[in-house]
Amino acid sequence: MKNTDKTYSIANLSLMTGLTDRTLRNYLANGILQGEKVDGAWQFTDVQIEQFICHPSVRPSILAKNNSLIYDFLIEDHTKNSEMCVILDVPEQEKEEVSTYFCDTISGGDYHNLRFTFDGVGGSSRVILRGNTDDVLELVNGFRSHTAK
Repeated sequence: MKNTDKTYSIANLSLMTGLTDRTLRNYLANGILQGEKVDGAWQFTDVQIEQFICHPSVRPSILAKNNSLIYDFLIEDHTKNSEMCVILDVPEQEKEEVSTYFCDTISGGDYHNLRFTFDGVGGSSRVILRGNTDDVLELVNGFRSHTAK
């Protein structure tokens, strides 16, 4: 991720990593996660998030959450609801643009039972979306429209 003025909240970080608010606060208390309190709310830069996600104590947990999101989808019975799981690799986009689009859109939307993870480590951004088929398609198509501009 590149260093800009964009910051992310603890809710955004929880959304991106799949880690709970409590887990993230424990990482803050232990010094593994670095951030700054602004007006009483934690804020994190893209650099701080990347350092956190790459930390050897954190990376396996995040990868396990991502893998379980996909694995659980594959083994669950979906006869009651139309649900989809999408893995979107975006090598040509700026990581901040990808994370900002999905965090802002999901946080500002009316999505129920939607699961989302973002991984910007390495050369590409990986987004995993799981939830109601209409919601997932709306997000993916919205992202495609957003990046076509």
